[in-house]
Amino acid sequence: MLRIIQVTDCHLQSSKDDLFKDENPEQRLLAVLDDVKANYHYPEFILLTGDLAHHGYSAAYERLQSYTKDMATAVRWIPGNHDDAGKMLEYQSLSGKVLVEGAWCIILLDSTSKPDGVGGGTLSCAQLSWLDDVVAEYPEHYLLIGMHHPPVKVGSRWQDAIMLANAEAFWAQVSAYDKLKLVLCGHLHQEHQIIHDGVSVLVAPATAPQFAVGTDAPLVESGGVLSLPGYRVLDLLDDGGFETIVKRVSL
Repeated sequence: MLRIIQVTDCHLQSSKDDLFKDENPEQRLLAVLDDVKANYHYPEFILLTGDLAHHGYSAAYERLQSYTKDMATAVRWIPGNHDDAGKMLEYQSLSGKVLVEGAWCIILLDSTSKPDGVGGGTLSCAQLSWLDDVVAEYPEHYLLIGMHHPPVKVGSRWQDAIMLANAEAFWAQVSAYDKLKLVLCGHLHQEHQIIHDGVSVLVAPATAPQFAVGTDAPLVESGGVLSLPGYRVLDLLDDGGFETIVKRVSL
């Protein structure tokens, strides 16, 4: 069994005291990381799945690296539409895009090609070609693909408009991967688990403030469990199955 902790959509600011949506994203992230340390000590992998810094702040990436150092066998990150992908690549220890352990191959993609200015993203032709190459290298392994933008609709008009723009091309390509089990995403500031063509698409809530589900326009979740920062715990089993829960952390 492999354990993955998914942390996403931190929206860290230039200063740790600056607010996002009237809340302190730094405090919310640190509460999540403290909960991980207390309950899931030293998992195999921590995956940070985008929108880590709200405007690609160098100081935010530096702090995030320091916060997650030595928390897992490997910590990896991928960019979201709010990130600066070039700055993130400067952190080589966090930027590896393939993790192979036991029966599983985890492939991390950059879905921030061709930004539309409102939050959408695309997998470039180069990324899709590279994905084919990696899958061909590991024909016996079960596959998990991680990226920021979900390749499925979730019934929220404004969020469905900024999902993965070339989702149709993505699904057409991966339909040939008979070992693909999971696609792991962020972006929505909500929890979702959707099965598409036999593949489970898992979306984790943000550590930053959450958005209400099923709305036509952005609406910050206020009050109750769904407003709390969260993260996903994902156990990958040797037979290609998985078990997962989403944890919410009180502030």
